[in-house]
Amino acid sequence: MPWAGSDPTDRILRHLADIGAGRCTITDDIIVTEADPEMREVLLGLLVLHEDLTYASQQRTAAETMLRGIAEERARLLEERKQAIEARDQFLAIAAHELRTPLATLALLVDHLLATLTPALSNPPEAAPIHHQQLALLKRQLERLTTLVGQMLDVSRITGGGLELVPVPVDLRDLVREVVDHFELEIRRRDVTVTVDAPDPVPGAWDAARIDQVITNLLSNALKYGEGRPIEISLHGEASRALLVIRDHGAGIPEDEHGKVFGPFARATTARYHPGLGLGLWIVQRIVHASAGRISLRSRVEEGSTFTVELPR
Repeated sequence: MPWAGSDPTDRILRHLADIGAGRCTITDDIIVTEADPEMREVLLGLLVLHEDLTYASQQRTAAETMLRGIAEERARLLEERKQAIEARDQFLAIAAHELRTPLATLALLVDHLLATLTPALSNPPEAAPIHHQQLALLKRQLERLTTLVGQMLDVSRITGGGLELVPVPVDLRDLVREVVDHFELEIRRRDVTVTVDAPDPVPGAWDAARIDQVITNLLSNALKYGEGRPIEISLHGEASRALLVIRDHGAGIPEDEHGKVFGPFARATTARYHPGLGLGLWIVQRIVHASAGRISLRSRVEEGSTFTVELPR
């Protein structure tokens, strides 16, 4: 090669060094005026290499700028969402607290009316059953509103990390019996048979109010979706755990929705005709998990649902 001496080699090396540093002194005029055809080809190749590297660098810079902009926009949206969620939770907490007092007052008033005023409404006598039915309906609607308000408050507590449990010595069998007694009127109204298999005391250390809430939600669901068929509750204690099972024989839940029903605001397709926020099972699961326990579901459509709660003792 005519240009294979040290001088052409040095030229090529200097050009490569310049290209590596992000600059290039090769111009179209230098290539045109180069006397050696082979050197001219080398210079042209080096110029193309520099242009390709420059283009790739520009593309990389543009991509990095775009990604940085996307990251900043994402951070901004996340911050706005966080603020919106905090505002929502604050609103829910305030609204729930403000609603609980008038609802409690109304519930007490209805209880008083049912207990003391119904006999006086028998004028004419045939009016008494109608008034009693109206008061009973009002009481059920108040209980439903109270439940919804309680769920709103629980959502704000759970999402805000404020679901605190206060374990105390408690007999789980007593809690089950108390919840069933609380539903006595509803059980009679729906004409449902509820059997409880809890032969022995099951003492342990749990947050009584929260575990009561778990049992209440599961039994309420069994009554709501059990289609008037029998409900079985079983409770047994083992050395290290308590097992609570609530089973109904109602509509059931499709197998592909078993995981979904434990999500917030989630409702099974078989529950679409029943009112509610879809928060009950989500709250139940959060309480059980906060108690270091587990909850599982076995269900098939038209065969009912079985919820099993396992709590460490």
